[in-house]
Amino acid sequence: MQLKERQNKSGTAVSMNENFKKATVEMMLLHILKDGKKYVYEMMQELTRKSGGIYQVATLYPAIYRLAGFGYIEEAGVEMSPDNRTRKYYAITDSGRTYLTELTAEYKRLRRGVDKVFSSK
Repeated sequence: MQLKERQNKSGTAVSMNENFKKATVEMMLLHILKDGKKYVYEMMQELTRKSGGIYQVATLYPAIYRLAGFGYIEEAGVEMSPDNRTRKYYAITDSGRTYLTELTAEYKRLRRGVDKVFSSK
């Protein structure tokens, strides 16, 4: 089996990486937005920068649309960039802050459980 074919299949570290991103992207976006409104590319850059290059995503739009649909984020204005591109900004809502607190607590609980498994004999 060729490497490229194997990378697209379950049972590889690559698939674990992708599944982890899918499971945590909403929490990560809300965390990024808690400090102020941002446009999509800016959010992507922040995720990459704050993770030391480990957390990189190709697109955030599905997560943004889900979060907006639940009322956890909202559009916070549209501005023109210096190079005449339209930038749509998003901001976290009060219910998004509550959801972030819940997600963060659950993530930490799960992480403690995984750490316990790894440290047990």
